Formats: sequence, C-alpha cells, structure tokens
Amino acid sequence: MTNRGQLPRRMALVLAASAAAGLAGFGPRAAVVRADQTVVFDGAGDAPHISLIGDSTLSGVRWYADYGALEQYNFVLSAESCRRTIEQSCISREGYRSQNVIGAMNTLDGQLGELLVIMSGYNDPVWTIDEAIEGVVDEARDQGVEHVVWLLLRTNDGVDYSDPQEYSSINTFREYNDQLVAAAEASDGFLQVADWATWSNGSSGWFEGDGVHLTPRGVDAVTTFIAGIVGRVLAGENVSPSEAPWTVLVPGAEGEEVSAVQEALVAAGIDLPGGADGVYGNDTMAAVAAYQRADGNLQVTGAVDIATARRMGVFEDPEAASTTTAVPTSTTAAPSMPATTIATAGAPVAADTASSTDDGASRDPGRSLLRWPLAAAGVLVMLIAAVAGRRRYVVARRASRRWARVHPSTAPGRSIADLRRSGELPIVPPPRRPASPVLYDHTNEIELAPVGDRETGQVPVTD
Repeated sequence: MTNRGQLPRRMALVLAASAAAGLAGFGPRAAVVRADQTVVFDGAGDAPHISLIGDSTLSGVRWYADYGALEQYNFVLSAESCRRTIEQSCISREGYRSQNVIGAMNTLDGQLGELLVIMSGYNDPVWTIDEAIEGVVDEARDQGVEHVVWLLLRTNDGVDYSDPQEYSSINTFREYNDQLVAAAEASDGFLQVADWATWSNGSSGWFEGDGVHLTPRGVDAVTTFIAGIVGRVLAGENVSPSEAPWTVLVPGAEGEEVSAVQEALVAAGIDLPGGADGVYGNDTMAAVAAYQRADGNLQVTGAVDIATARRMGVFEDPEAASTTTAVPTSTTAAPSMPATTIATAGAPVAADTASSTDDGASRDPGRSLLRWPLAAAGVLVMLIAAVAGRRRYVVARRASRRWARVHPSTAPGRSIADLRRSGELPIVPPPRRPASPVLYDHTNEIELAPVGDRETGQVPVTD
C-alpha cells in the first residue's frame, strides 16, 4: 500500500520534472540552468554588460529561470546555494560545494563588465565580514570594474535564517549592513549599497518562510529592483543610504540600538527593571509589548520592528521615501528588447500588490511561453492525484472484503453465518464419520474349530 505521506512528494517531483522538461525547449529565455553553471545573456544589443554573483538568496532567479528586467542588459549570473564570500562555501542543498564569491570573480575574469552586483553574505561568519568586503572591492578594481553594487541583507521582521553551520543570523546581517554602509561611504562611489532590506519590507509574499529566499513573485521583484538600481548607478547616481536599515530587535540583541530603545521606554513612562543596560532581555521585551499596547496602532509583539522604532523616535529614515524606495528608473534600454520589458521598481507595497494581480506577461511577452507547459504539468498532477485516489479506494474495498471474511458477524453486510443464526437458513449438521471397521481376529478360528488335537490342529475323521 502506498504511504499517504509519499503522494505529495511524488506529485512535487513529477511537477518539477514536467515543468523542467517543458521549459527546456523554449530557448534561452526559459531554459533552466543546472547547478554550478553560469547564466550568460547577450541578447540586449549595445546595452551595457554587467555581472551578478550571489548565494542562494539570488539563486531563485536561476531556479525559476526568470531574469525579467535584467534582460535589458547583457549579463552573466553566477548564483549558488550555500555560497560564502571569502571563506570556503558550505555544502549546498543541491549536493555540492560551490566556489566562494572571490573564486567566482576569478573564474569570470574579463566577463564582469562595467558593473558588478553582489547579493551575498547570508552564510558568512561575522569575523570575516570586513575581509570579505575588502576582498570583493579589491578584486573588482583589479579586473577593471567601474562600480560594485552590494544589496543590503534583509533584517526585517520575519527573517529567520541561519546558515547550515549556524555561523550567521539576523544579528550577523545587521553587522554586515553596518560595515557595508561604512565601506561604501569610504569608497568614493566605487562601492555602493542598494537597500534591498528596506525596499522589500512588508512584502512577505516575496519570500519563503525563512524571510530571505525568493518565491516566484520575489524573483520578479528582485530582478526589477536590481535593474533599476543598475540604471541609476550607470547614470552617475549614488544609491547608498546614509545609514544601515533598521534591524528588528528581539531578546538576545545588544548594543547602542537596544540602549536607545530602553531610554525611549523609560522616557515614555514604561516600567523597565534594570534601566537602560543595552541588553534586550525578557524585561525589555515585556516593556516593549506594554509600549505597543499603550500606543494602540502598533502590533503587540514585544519586538522592536521598524514601525515601533519610528514611533519611539530611535530610528529615522528620511531617505526611505526619497532615495531608497523611490522608483529606480533605468536610463539604459536594450535596442533589441520591447519597450514593455524595461520595468522600473516602484514602492514595495505597490510592487507586492501588482505582482499578485499581474502574471508578468504584459511586462515580458516571453513569459507567456511558460504558461502552457506549466498548465500541462498541472493537468498531469491532477491525473496522478485521480489515479492515486482510485487506487486508495480499491485498496480500501479489498481490505473491507477481507475483514468480512475473517469477521462475518461484524461485517457491514449480512453474511451466511448471520443468516443461519437468525434461522433464515437451515443449520446443516456436520457429516457423521463412519465407525472404524473391526479387524478379523484369527484366534476365533481356533476357538470355534471342532474338537481335535489343538497342538497339531488335526481333526479326527469319523465314519
């Protein structure tokens, strides 16, 4: 009998295999690139050449084979699961250890183009951050890259990711962002940071449950965001924010941000045992929850999210409305691409809403090619489900019949035994076995023989 838990997994495997087989025949736009392979797109005519290197947070672009607005540029893309920036990468979900970012840059020597986009750092240990940033910047300068754009790591509410060896967490991501912003400020525009964390805030539908890996809607969002940022940088604009995005504070956090929150709680008249000690413990969590409850407009979580931080006055992001979340309009259009494929990134909420109502066909006609193989895969899954359901029904019927044979009195229908007990059928007695035959006793011959010589057995003859 088929294990009930195996059916969804088999369906998922069939769907993935069918979709991959269907997409493989639709040219480079829909081709699925296997693990440890670089995506190369050169169909944008005279548009600038760029490169993108990242870890599994960017790999969704390769996994879903959806490059979206990036196709207004000629590009190479190397995105691998469990990739680290300068340390040895960990073993990926795809079963191998990929090159780190520096190694990928060396492999792509001469192909990085005018601008390099980095979306990495989620698997990096905290003690390698400064060396990782410096190593990427130095290697890019050596290869003649004009700009490096590094996407800030997500530190929003809902981020619950740690690398497989637990070298990183949301606190590591916060430290990474702080050092990236500082390095960008000191690089005189060569290194710029794009605030993906703030731009994607509130768009939970873009991410898987860990808050960092992309869903199909998230792939559309990140390719649109990157394309717009690249256009602004190539046009001479500096997109780096003046400070790192806010990191949600939860128990275990420490530092100046925690002290600022605690001071704001005390100033608001919230009871905080221990005062502002810079450590986010249970007392601070309870005080934050009391503050959120008293405000009436904040979600009561006990964690200091960006809305709570703004209300407390401990975080102000004036650039969030003007620079970071502004529409990153690209100034470079690919001559060979239709005008409808050159998308711009809008505000996070608007982009999230649009992605839920628009399948992307109007932005990129090539995506319509994906529809019918995916629809065919869906029909195939439905057929498999119907066959599996029929099979389960047949197995259940057979089991019921076996039960009726073994337990006729408890079977759903009336068995022959039930009819006989009710008198509707005669009770046939079992057949009687015949008596055992009596063996012939030869001693009777002697006992019944005429009187004579019993020793010789001779009978006297008489006249």
